[in-house]
Amino acid sequence: MAAEWRHLLEEEGYEKFKEAIRLSEDESKNDPDEDPFRSKYKAREIFLEVKEKLKPYLEKFPEEQELLFLNSVIDLRLGINYIDTEELQSGEEYLTQVIDATENYKLHKNASDIYLHALNNLGILWFGRRNPEKSLSYLLKAEELYFKYKAEVDGAPKFVAEYLKPDNEDKERLEHLRNSNFENSYTHTLYYMAQVYAKLDESEKSALCCHKTLQRQLDAHTYTPLDWAINAATLSQYFVTKDEYAQARHCLACAEVIYEETKLREDENLDEEEKEKLQQGKADIQRCWAKYGLALLEFSRDRLLKATDEEGEEQDQDQAEKEFEKFNLEVASREEQITCKPVRDFEEARNVFLCVQTWLNGAKEFYVFDGRCTDYVEIVQDHSKAFKLLAFFELNLDRQCKMHKRRIDMLLEVCNELNPQHYLLVVRQLTYELAEIYSNMLDIKYMILKEEGGQPSVHAMKKINSLAFQSIEKYKAYIDSFRENGADLPVEFPELDTRPVLVAWFCMGRLYSKIFPSNVRERLDYIKKTENCYQYVIDYCKQHPKAAECMRTELEVCEEMVQLLPLKMEKIRQEAEV
Repeated sequence: MAAEWRHLLEEEGYEKFKEAIRLSEDESKNDPDEDPFRSKYKAREIFLEVKEKLKPYLEKFPEEQELLFLNSVIDLRLGINYIDTEELQSGEEYLTQVIDATENYKLHKNASDIYLHALNNLGILWFGRRNPEKSLSYLLKAEELYFKYKAEVDGAPKFVAEYLKPDNEDKERLEHLRNSNFENSYTHTLYYMAQVYAKLDESEKSALCCHKTLQRQLDAHTYTPLDWAINAATLSQYFVTKDEYAQARHCLACAEVIYEETKLREDENLDEEEKEKLQQGKADIQRCWAKYGLALLEFSRDRLLKATDEEGEEQDQDQAEKEFEKFNLEVASREEQITCKPVRDFEEARNVFLCVQTWLNGAKEFYVFDGRCTDYVEIVQDHSKAFKLLAFFELNLDRQCKMHKRRIDMLLEVCNELNPQHYLLVVRQLTYELAEIYSNMLDIKYMILKEEGGQPSVHAMKKINSLAFQSIEKYKAYIDSFRENGADLPVEFPELDTRPVLVAWFCMGRLYSKIFPSNVRERLDYIKKTENCYQYVIDYCKQHPKAAECMRTELEVCEEMVQLLPLKMEKIRQEAEV
């Protein structure tokens, strides 16, 4: 009985499957924009045609397992095809048919891989429908099936693609292919789970799945160098958020080593799009390295400020490394380019800073201002942050000021080139940061005056006043950017902007009080401006109780100062009259 339908496969079925797969996987890449699924539709027609020809045999031999499994493989391919062409309902129906048909055979050597593929693709489908919870339920079933099969069944299952081509492999090679394909199916499960967990904000589970995926791809030699490198670099950023710098550095070093394999393709005739993709990959890895260095400097700064117990930190890192094993790659020389330990002084911080600066400059070779403006600005902001963090470790106050001046120069350069209408949010960010830098420099100048003692020089007072006015100007520009059509400020600011706007008012009030006045009238004028700024914060918080919650500390200062400042002004007037 089997001879009849097998003869159909040998006569035409296998050739048709081969053509359908070629259309679906190769030819479809060249489909025109106006008809993007042309090849997929042709492939679908072929699968439906063969399925129709097999239908009489299915009805005639309902107990024929191999025929049932072959039909399920065709349904699987059709389900994937419909998903690829964005016909999700039809795709779901075919995949559900596969699950129903093979449910009782899911641990059968000839059906387990089919069932696992169906679960994976249902996971993909529901993820595409923005239902990560349901997507995860299918992927967890796929994982459970994989481990149950490994524990209870000897030998790897027959893999999906076997059903669509003649059986002409020798037994030893076939067993190897079956094993590698089944392992690859589970690797795909982990890959999808990493994305689903990320969407569900379960970052640790996502990172663990991503790590396992990358390790399995390495072990099986089933990776694309660029994709693997980018995923490893991205994984490093998870470890950075956990202050696990040894693990983060290892991921980045591995990303760098695997990326080098893309250079083997330089001799090939790559089109411009592929070349650009490789260049972007290199720049993105450099940006991840830079983020690592910035985070290490920030962690080191905070650690020194809080006097964190060093032994406790090291134990935490050791524990993390046990859970996430290192990739089996030789990367010691790459790791040695930057430390993974907290830095303790300026010299150590400077070494990290120089690495960060080199990586950022490298990334700017791809992310140029003209064409990739937003990314370029973010890189400049990271460069500014690197100087800010380095300045913390610099004990010399004059040199600290020079570092902040470098920040101002680089931020002003890009800010002045941006159109505020097209890049409103970016310009706001830069303007606010510039205001903070001028204010920081003013504070440093006051510290220098305190160290020097005595009466400040005219030059010193002019410098401080200039910094105060520049900071106030930037805070005002930031606040004014919220004016509707250049008129009044809104009655209520957007929730995410409320605190920054009110802090800007608070900072302006403080800055007015730092200015050296040239006469009593000026002094009174600046005190009044300070009072007005603080009063704005108070009035806004009265009208919007949520704002009062996020401004609790500053609001207390404002309320206290508006009580004291009128008394101070009256005392100054009386002394002036005397």
